[in-house]
Amino acid sequence: MRRMVCLAAIVLIGCAPRAAATSPSPPPAATVSPSATARASATVDQDPTLGPAGLTLREEIGAVMMVGFNGALTPAVLDDWKQRQFGGLIVVPINQNAHDPAAIRQLIQSVRGVMAHPLLAATTQEGGSVCFLETRVPCLAGARQAGPQGPAAIQAEMTSMSRGLKALGFDINLAPVADVWDGVHPFISERSYGQNPRVVAQDVTAAIAGMHAAGMYAAAKHFPGHGTADAFVPFQAAIAAQVEFVMIGHMNVPALDDSAPASMSPAVLHALRSDLGYKGLVISDDLQTGALSPQYPPAAAAVRFLQNGGDMVIVSHDIEVADATYDAIRAAVQSGSYPRSQLDASVHKLLNLGLRYMP
Repeated sequence: MRRMVCLAAIVLIGCAPRAAATSPSPPPAATVSPSATARASATVDQDPTLGPAGLTLREEIGAVMMVGFNGALTPAVLDDWKQRQFGGLIVVPINQNAHDPAAIRQLIQSVRGVMAHPLLAATTQEGGSVCFLETRVPCLAGARQAGPQGPAAIQAEMTSMSRGLKALGFDINLAPVADVWDGVHPFISERSYGQNPRVVAQDVTAAIAGMHAAGMYAAAKHFPGHGTADAFVPFQAAIAAQVEFVMIGHMNVPALDDSAPASMSPAVLHALRSDLGYKGLVISDDLQTGALSPQYPPAAAAVRFLQNGGDMVIVSHDIEVADATYDAIRAAVQSGSYPRSQLDASVHKLLNLGLRYMP
């Protein structure tokens, strides 16, 4: 039986307005001319080449997407999921998908029921102001409050929260925040472990250890870091702690790229891969936030992120936008602007993530 690790995630939304639920045009790199289409294999749907673990091309395209939707799970959404086999389910509180632990558990199980492969469910529970209250998992101290308590307390708190989430069927906690606060900008002040990069690094290491102790995957965010120029230090620590995911933020970092936000920058991906030597999974922050729109609508942004070397993209609110994004990725594969070999490599890394924390 073919197997793949499909990823589901809950991400924090609300720091910026989300992009409108429209179907954006593909970026120039993803546009497919009639002649290019004719030169491609008969159709992308009929491509006989199987990727890692025997996945079809359509399954691989779905595998590199994390998708969310508004409201309760409907038969139409479930059928869409079954057809596209999206690699992730993003359950965000603002989407109002489920309002109590039993409903959350049922939501995960229902989506798993239409998958041809295992589903990896995730949420964001940093503590403090960033919690998924509907889970009823006690929301313990956030980074700013937990930091002064020391690494042991941070690890214990993260283990406790993660165990509660694990009991609901989640397998990944999209945490910890590895940003170093610069002491000025308020966006990350409550969610950062502090202003000293080396202290933040040891706290990030403790948080990852806490999640691993609970049998949860972890994700360090938001690379290359909101805040100081020394922000790489905590991400180096996260990599050394065997963090499974690194999330790329949408901030502008002129020192690395003065022409594009981090998530759209090949230079930022190069810094993570080459300078820090990270070989694991790279995932985008939510592509439906206003931080990227309208210059980078979700479908175009998704293709660009993957072309630059990312492994998974997040489209967190609208199934219609997710469908348009899926089509844009497919068109990019057809045209060759996003090579099949590159898609295969990302799926291979997903498969190599392993099932040690799966139910």
